Amino acid sequence: MKVVVGIDVSKDWFDIAWKENDRIKTQRFDSTASGINQLMKATPADAIYVMEATGVYHARLAVTLFETERKVAVINPLVIKRYGQMRLSRVKTDTADASLILSYGENVEFMLWKPEPHHIQELKVAQGWLDDLTEDMTRLSNRGHAQSYLVVRSTMVDRQFLRRKEQLKQDITECEAHLEKQVKKHFAELYKLLNSIPSIGSKTATQLIISTGGFTKFISIKQLSAYVGVSPTTYESGSSVRGRGGIAKMGQGRLRQLLYLCSWTARKCNPSCVALYERLQAFAVATKKTAYSPEFA
Repeated sequence: MKVVVGIDVSKDWFDIAWKENDRIKTQRFDSTASGINQLMKATPADAIYVMEATGVYHARLAVTLFETERKVAVINPLVIKRYGQMRLSRVKTDTADASLILSYGENVEFMLWKPEPHHIQELKVAQGWLDDLTEDMTRLSNRGHAQSYLVVRSTMVDRQFLRRKEQLKQDITECEAHLEKQVKKHFAELYKLLNSIPSIGSKTATQLIISTGGFTKFISIKQLSAYVGVSPTTYESGSSVRGRGGIAKMGQGRLRQLLYLCSWTARKCNPSCVALYERLQAFAVATKKTAYSPEFA
């Protein structure tokens, strides 16, 4: 049987739970290099360390365990949450969460984790910074639009607004140039292929490469579409529930937004997409006519 150590990671410490002689043992360690060393001394070397992806807080622990040749699994927090709901868990503490993760690791199959290449991690950090800059620019633009309707204006605010907007433009341009340069350096051929697709531009190509790790995370188009959040859904039950399907919007929201914008261009300039769009339009018209025709009523 596999030995599992469930770990609930917090900012300043992490709680662990594992079984010894069929009894669950729990312990808390500081989120420091010393605390991680104490963890490895206290637990079996052949154990599988299972933890949630908790932003940046789990990263040092996961990497240190991996570099010392320990087996690591990093699980989506939503998966653990749903697993707890399935078990009707009512207690929410750090120790209880560690025990829940332990139970998940013992009863569910999962893939072992390994860190992404250094250049991919660097690209993701830069992409995250660009996303923050873009959000700041959107917020500032909305504020500027609201200010234009004010009866009484502030000269000082207008001056700082223009200065901040100009600085954000420069930062966004610099960040985009850096990302494009690094992507061309590490994924030159892939970047060229993506840009050869009608309607795919440099921003979307860059985002696709960074988000997918150069398309190395998936072995099928279904996995990729699920990761992005564009996989189709069906809402039906019995003979009475016939809900309208859509896409499962669980995934990369920013990438999904870019692909949506690309789709409007693709339906005009990409022959394959034009044919698909026309076929879907014809199907929608035919379905609507059938559903609301007098004969159907």
